[in-house]
Amino acid sequence: MNPTVDTAIPIYDPTVEPEIETEERTNRDGALTGKRIGLLWNSKVGADKLMRYILDELRADGADPNLAVELSKEYDTRPAKPEVYAEMAEKCDLAITAVGD
Repeated sequence: MNPTVDTAIPIYDPTVEPEIETEERTNRDGALTGKRIGLLWNSKVGADKLMRYILDELRADGADPNLAVELSKEYDTRPAKPEVYAEMAEKCDLAITAVGD
C-alpha cells in the first residue's frame, strides 16, 4: 500500500463578486392617496398587529385603510399560493408583508 495519496483539494476565492441581475423600479409619485395597499400576513402570531400598526402609519401619510386588501399565507415557512400572488397583482398597487412572533 502506498501511504501517500495525491489528491487535489479545491480552493475557492471568496472575494469574487457575485453576478447580480438588476431590474428597473417602477416610477413612484410618492403619494399614497387612492392607492390599494395589500397586506400579506404570514400566519405567525403578532404579524397581524405589526401590519395594523403599519397601516395606521400609512394612514397618517394619506393612505385610505378602506382600500387595504388583507391576504394571508397558509404556512409561514412556505411561499403563498399562486392564487394569492395573482390576487395581489390584480387588486393592489403596493404590498407589505410582515413576519411575526
